Amino acid sequence: DHPGKLIFSPDLSLSREEGSCVQGFVEIFDMLIAATSRVRELKLKREEYVCLKAMILLNSNMCLSSSEGSDELQSRSKLLRLLDSVTDALVWAIAKSGLTFRQQYTRLAHLLMLLSHIRHVSNKGMDHLHCMKMKNMVPLYDLLLEMLDAHIMHSSRLPRRPSQQESSDQPAGGPSNTWTPSSSGGEARYSD
Repeated sequence: DHPGKLIFSPDLSLSREEGSCVQGFVEIFDMLIAATSRVRELKLKREEYVCLKAMILLNSNMCLSSSEGSDELQSRSKLLRLLDSVTDALVWAIAKSGLTFRQQYTRLAHLLMLLSHIRHVSNKGMDHLHCMKMKNMVPLYDLLLEMLDAHIMHSSRLPRRPSQQESSDQPAGGPSNTWTPSSSGGEARYSD
């Protein structure tokens, strides 16, 4: 349909040239193209896509500091069990595809590697939004500001050197900062 374009919805597509007018966006655009191309190469089945999307959402705030209270640890334990169940569902979806055991393990590895690429693109995008916010380059909508603040607050809770530990006492919250490709409208996808 539209080679080299990202299709965000039926009425919103973006080419590399259109994205180049935003400082620093070309690198993110190229990363999105690479990630969505990989998704297309793997020919994700619906069940695999749903499992990966659930894993992204469940894993969005897993890297919290070790200064969590008992309630947070209990919630984290429940999240980990849920994440294990989703992982089991992904393994089951791959197993029912008729592949040999070796092909199943290889496919699982390829699908799980997608998650790190998606996280990398997400972090790059959040860093870009933060940079734009700090430079007051463009006004951002409240939702983007909330996402950015949640991401920055979450980043401040990651384990650091002892001299910077005081910022880890702030509570993390807010929406997930992940990006997921889709074959339907509303989310980014790559079109050949």
